[in-house]
Amino acid sequence: DTLTKMRDEFRYWYPMDLRVSAKDLIPNHLTMALYNHAAIWDDEPELWPRGYYTNGHIMVDAQKMSKSKGNFLMMLETINKYSADATRFSCADAGDTLDDANFSRDTANAAIISLTNEAAWIKEFLTDTDKSTLRSGDDLNFMEKVLENETNRLVKATEDCYEGMQFREGLQKGWFEMMIAKNNYKSWCHDSGIAMHERIVRKWAESLIILICPICPHWSETLWKDIGKEGFAVRAPWPVVGEEDKLFTRQAKFLRDSLKNFRTNAGKAKKGWKTATILVADGYPEWKINAILWMQSQYNTSSGSFPPTFMKDLKVWSTTNVSEKKKIKLTMQFVSFMKREVDEVGEMGMDIKCPFDQSAILNESVAYIKAQLNMAELSVASVDDPELAVPDRTSQNVSPGKPVLWMR
Repeated sequence: DTLTKMRDEFRYWYPMDLRVSAKDLIPNHLTMALYNHAAIWDDEPELWPRGYYTNGHIMVDAQKMSKSKGNFLMMLETINKYSADATRFSCADAGDTLDDANFSRDTANAAIISLTNEAAWIKEFLTDTDKSTLRSGDDLNFMEKVLENETNRLVKATEDCYEGMQFREGLQKGWFEMMIAKNNYKSWCHDSGIAMHERIVRKWAESLIILICPICPHWSETLWKDIGKEGFAVRAPWPVVGEEDKLFTRQAKFLRDSLKNFRTNAGKAKKGWKTATILVADGYPEWKINAILWMQSQYNTSSGSFPPTFMKDLKVWSTTNVSEKKKIKLTMQFVSFMKREVDEVGEMGMDIKCPFDQSAILNESVAYIKAQLNMAELSVASVDDPELAVPDRTSQNVSPGKPVLWMR
């Protein structure tokens, strides 16, 4: 009986789900541990270790810790200086791979400010703001749909990162990209003179609190109670969200990238130019259509990818099917760009026609764009509008999903 109890107690801990250790132990201790388990349970492989996770050494501000440099950070000292959550935030941001992790004091300091400011804003918006001044209901504008879709996307992406123990990437998705999504929506509403939507922001905020909880639990627990939620955030279920709408993701990227390009064009404007028009195109010229059709023929819909020889095949196809020599290089550059688009949004990236109404998005956001570019007047028009007489050097740069700011 005693031996049976001892055996049962020993086996209770097996199989070991995860062993976390340092990379320098891979060639000795960790490898021998595998051999030992295989030797003890040679006929029960289900009791062997299920997973190892190894990491590099820790540096401070990109320097190896050493007594001579005096840059050692003790755990209690670091927590007292930066707080537990800011310390955990900086540790998560330090790195996930076998490369040496870098604990940055600047990151810890920035985390204190970011966490404090965001908690104050969320609490003020959800508990102190007069609800009658906020939007409600199911009639959502473009940016509200974008924020809800971004929340759905980032909840799933953060979950995938955590399951793979990629905490730095999880922090990127679950905090930084969530901040960008909310800030873009907030700026759009402010510049457009439109109130923010209470339900959409609440969904974003409650999701954010849970997403960051594994890294900053004290921040999450405090804010969870501040916004009136019951129980503990750490015990709250993972946010239940809908599937990402990749077309909406593409539309959000369209507005974001377009605004970035508009800023560049506006910075090059000559003194005295007062007229500005955003030019959009619904279709491609023939040589680009031919290139896209060839891409479609190479795309494997089952695997959602191109063949490994795609770029090599592209060179052969271009030299064989493109008659003008100067167009060969342009074709290869265009296809390379389109391939990156397909890698990001899927097969819809090869649509011959733009799959969404560019003019509608830009017109709905025109007040926001004007404020961001500091322009008094701005219009949206088709590049093919005969009344505009757009110069060739400008019109050739306009393509579906790639509008151009034309100033004169």
